[in-house]
Amino acid sequence: MRKDEIETRIVRIEKTLRDLQAGQRDISETIVTELRSFQSLLIEEKIEAMRQQLGQGYQRLLLDLVLSDAKREFERVCPDPCNVYDRKECIDITLNRLREFGERLDPESTDQFIEDQVRKDREMADRYLRNSRQCKDCLEVFSVERDRMIHAIQDLSAIRRSLKRKNQDILISELPDELVLSSIIEPLANPVRFSMMKALSNGSMSYSELSTLTGRKGGHLLFHITSLTGAGLVIKSASSGLYTLTEKGMSVMTMIRNLYRS
Repeated sequence: MRKDEIETRIVRIEKTLRDLQAGQRDISETIVTELRSFQSLLIEEKIEAMRQQLGQGYQRLLLDLVLSDAKREFERVCPDPCNVYDRKECIDITLNRLREFGERLDPESTDQFIEDQVRKDREMADRYLRNSRQCKDCLEVFSVERDRMIHAIQDLSAIRRSLKRKNQDILISELPDELVLSSIIEPLANPVRFSMMKALSNGSMSYSELSTLTGRKGGHLLFHITSLTGAGLVIKSASSGLYTLTEKGMSVMTMIRNLYRS
C-alpha cells in the first residue's frame, strides 16, 4: 500500500472518530438537558406539594382560631341561662356549622359555592332563630366569624395565584438589579418598616396597631405601609382592613432569620 493511500485512510479514520465524538457529545448534551428538565420538574412538583401543605396547615390554623374566637364571643353575648334555647346546645350547633363550613371551604372554592353556603345559613336562621335580642347577637357573632374565614381564604387564594404566575426559575446573574433593590432590599432597609415586618410575622395587625408599634401617624405611617404593600411583602384585607405578611414577605423574613443565625 502506497504512502499516500495510507495517509488518506488515516485522515478518513480521524474524521470518522471526530464525527463519532461529535455525535457522542450531542447525545451527552441531550441527556444532560433532559436530566436538568426532569430535575426542574421534580423540584417544581416538590415546591407545589410544600405550598399545598403550607396552605392546608394555614387553613387548619385559621379554622381553629375562628372557632376559638367564636366560642369566646358566644360565651360573652349569649345570656346564661338563655330564655330562648338551651344555651350549650345552641352554641355547640352553631360552632359545628362553622366547623363544617370551614372544612369544606377551599382556596379554589367558587363564588357560587360561597353564596350557596351563605344562603343556607340565612335560611336556617329564618327557620330557627326567634326575633329576640339574644338570637340577633348570636347570629351577628356567627356571621362575622364566617365572613372573616371566607375573606382570609380568598386572600390565600389570591396570593397562591399570584405566586404561580411569578413562579419562574432565574439565575442569580440574571436578577434584575433595580427591581430586586426596589421590591426587596429598599423596603426592608428601614428600621420602621423592618419592625413592622417582624411584628406582622406574628400575625395580622390593624392600622392603629401599626401606628402604636412604630410611633408614626398619618402620611408618615402610610408611606411605610405603601412601601411594603407595593413590594408585595404585605397585603391588606379588603374586608377586615388588617395587614398581613404575604408568602413572599414571610419567606424573606425566614431567610433573614436563617442568615442571622448562621
